[in-house]
Amino acid sequence: MGRKAVDITTKRTIILLRASGMSQHEISPKLNISRNCIYQTIKKFNKLHTVATKPGAGRRSKLTDRQKRAIKLQQVRDDTLSQRYSRLQWCYQHLSWAENDWSNVIFTDESNFEILNRKNRIYIRRFRNDLKRFERSQSRVHKGGGVGIWSYLTCHGLGPIVFYDGSLNSDKYIDILDQHLPTAYEKFLPQSPRKFLLQQDNARPHVSIKTRKYFKKKKD
Repeated sequence: MGRKAVDITTKRTIILLRASGMSQHEISPKLNISRNCIYQTIKKFNKLHTVATKPGAGRRSKLTDRQKRAIKLQQVRDDTLSQRYSRLQWCYQHLSWAENDWSNVIFTDESNFEILNRKNRIYIRRFRNDLKRFERSQSRVHKGGGVGIWSYLTCHGLGPIVFYDGSLNSDKYIDILDQHLPTAYEKFLPQSPRKFLLQQDNARPHVSIKTRKYFKKKKD
């Protein structure tokens, strides 16, 4: 492993100390930096009149942009396969559950619905000299016309439909649980005084550190 890089603030301190009359031998123990590093910093400043790193300096990437995109796509595919495997394992683990076991489960989920920017896009190839290409185009509105919906399902009944704006994050998810899960608990109390299970998927708001701390606090 190489030595730790010297930050730009330390390099500026080297130049200031050198300008004040200190020698390189005196600066080295004061800043706990090798004399060679001090020498190279001063040499660079005398030549370029700056201690900042040039744009593009450093080791060049051996991967092209296309290779980076391919790696990212493969990672997404691997994550999808991992999620499928986890769901399959969950099903195998609960094959022996009876109706009485499932009666203590609260199933929750959410989904986003877009009216203007739908994901099922249609792409059409046109010639450049096609004068009517703009007449057959449809205008789009970015970041608009969508709504998020959350709810839960139990054997004792359905939960309310909860609407939220934008993407679901940890704060919104925790706020929804605080406001609407008590109604789910009330459905269980007359029939079953036992503990019940909140079933959710592995969406980021569900498994974030903030959400896990929230569940741990509620469990304690």
